[in-house]
Amino acid sequence: MTHSPTLPPAATPGEAPTVELAEAAWLEAMTAGPDPMRPLLHPECVVVHSPVGRIDGVDAFLEHTARMGRITEIEAFDVTVQRFDGVAIVSCLQEMHIVYIPDATPFVVQAAVTRVWVPDGDGWLLAHMQLARRQPPG
Repeated sequence: MTHSPTLPPAATPGEAPTVELAEAAWLEAMTAGPDPMRPLLHPECVVVHSPVGRIDGVDAFLEHTARMGRITEIEAFDVTVQRFDGVAIVSCLQEMHIVYIPDATPFVVQAAVTRVWVPDGDGWLLAHMQLARRQPPG
């Protein structure tokens, strides 16, 4: 089943959705697969990710995501939002549960994440994302 997330309506009629709503839509899209992610990505988005530091554009990132395995759960915590002229930067810790092998217990991956959002008409598009895997403490 294809799931296409939409941004929740703004609190006030005529008000653009907030970056926080864009973040919520992004996390929802990540558990739904690559197709629902595409409309939230700026066409020139760059994603820096994986243990070896892949640097991908939109198509390569979505292709990698499709091959990686299904994300069954995702949670962002310790979220910080910084706003600048025309840009919002979200920094957080993120925990993903990923099914790499069907019928196996999902693998838990924690990462420190930075997402850069730019306004686009009535909403926000993801222009840059960097994920750095967290190592176990100690």
